[in-house]
Amino acid sequence: MEHGSSSRGRICVVAVLGLALLAGGCGGSSGDSSSKTPSDSTTATGTAGSDSPSPSPTKKKKKKNVIAWVLSLGPGAPDGPPEFTAYRELQQLRCDKVFDRVAELQEPARTLYTGAARACLAAFAGRSELWPQSKVAYAAVAGRRGELTCMDQAAFALLERLVTLHAQFPHRAFDHAATTEAEAPPCPNISGLTPDHGPEGTQVKMTGHHLGAAVVGVDVVDSFGNSQPATNVTHAPGSLEFTMPAAPPGDASSVACIVVRAAPDWSADGAMFTYESAQAAQATTFACPSSEAG
Repeated sequence: MEHGSSSRGRICVVAVLGLALLAGGCGGSSGDSSSKTPSDSTTATGTAGSDSPSPSPTKKKKKKNVIAWVLSLGPGAPDGPPEFTAYRELQQLRCDKVFDRVAELQEPARTLYTGAARACLAAFAGRSELWPQSKVAYAAVAGRRGELTCMDQAAFALLERLVTLHAQFPHRAFDHAATTEAEAPPCPNISGLTPDHGPEGTQVKMTGHHLGAAVVGVDVVDSFGNSQPATNVTHAPGSLEFTMPAAPPGDASSVACIVVRAAPDWSADGAMFTYESAQAAQATTFACPSSEAG
């Protein structure tokens, strides 16, 4: 519940949707700070903070929004599905630009990103009339979370956070939080291959994050952009295991890119594997995931 002059307080939103939103003033005085209670300084995690006035306040330098890029995308990766474009607009708080993308989306993603964009405008652009529509979208998508992609899940987290906080503090304004580490969306991310070299038929263990249901395929891409699937793909907690297919042709590099594909079907991350073969050319590296993969 709100107390005293909390209606003039501000809600700080932190590390949602893979972005760190930075601005001065959040957590500082707003209105009559002498009558605030600890619950009046609320972060997106719902944790109460201190809003006590200080005789010598330290002013925070106001900064531009810092965008945390999708950490699981390697150099040369394709732009991905329409969800990725809509996600990037939300990342950069270009809330109104999301509406230009929703026509390309299928349900429930269309409702999700429309609702997230409206909540974004309501929270950060003063468009309070959009809150009811945002809540309707949240309720519609909440029961279909199993149909969302990894980036959709991050967008849903933002929508849920904004709608929930507004319901709890309907008269509070939103503000950017102080510096915080941004988080990547729950998309496939490779940390290593064991082994990372060997002949065709080698059994490889891939370790990383979000390598479970988010992965819809594992491809091996050579330096010419030719792709063939890995075989015998099995999932284990925090890892994937698979069998390397045939080596690249003799005029291609002996290095190949192992690409994990995420739903609906885009190259999410990649790692290099070196084939040991008598016919393999010299090892030359290239963009991984390949821009022609996925």
